[in-house]
Amino acid sequence: MSHITRYDKTTERLRTLSEKADTIISQQQELIMAHKYHDTIADYEWLKYKGISPGKWAVDYTFCYTLARTLNAMHPQDILECGLGQSSRLIHQYAAFYQVNALTCEHDQNWIEFLKAEVGDHYPINIKKVELQNINYKDEHTLSYKDFEKLFDGKKFDFIVIDGPFGSPHYSRSQAIALCNNNLKERFCIIMDDTEREGEKETVGEIKELLEKKAIDFVMATYFSIKSHTLICSRDLSFLTSL
Repeated sequence: MSHITRYDKTTERLRTLSEKADTIISQQQELIMAHKYHDTIADYEWLKYKGISPGKWAVDYTFCYTLARTLNAMHPQDILECGLGQSSRLIHQYAAFYQVNALTCEHDQNWIEFLKAEVGDHYPINIKKVELQNINYKDEHTLSYKDFEKLFDGKKFDFIVIDGPFGSPHYSRSQAIALCNNNLKERFCIIMDDTEREGEKETVGEIKELLEKKAIDFVMATYFSIKSHTLICSRDLSFLTSL
């Protein structure tokens, strides 16, 4: 066996061990955040129905913790969510309790019917069915929602949660860029899920560049666990990044 072959095999073993170590660390972090989440929401009066099923395609516990703390600390009045899921359970319970506006956009009618059946009569859940379309953004093909800008023309939101549609290799969920350009209140918070992926990273980068061009003072933070998510908020809400 040549020195080069031995070197290649040793390098591959080290890479494998490093990947396994990273997986174990992220799993441990998620377990810690699961406990932290449950302790945090224990006294949230607005979250009566606490059952959620994080993981796999759904948001993780780390995301749920950030979402719950943000809702409870920020007290948003106009909420838009892209992608129906476990986070919707928190958002719409909060909205029903405080009688504020919340809307979730989702393309899958079967999933809409399934989640509505699970929620039942416990609390109202406001869902807008939207179609998907492939668009071109900066010469890259990406999946977005059809006529999304027209749908929310003239509307302003102080809290936007992005976890849909399905991810794309580049500029994933790019409707978030248009929302940040046209639909943000002065006091705002945005949470983008899956920012460990390149497509979502690119979209966050575009949002950052857009806000800087518009001279909007903001702060951002990324949180890591099984997956990653990024929070971007106006400077007056910077405390959200330390919760």
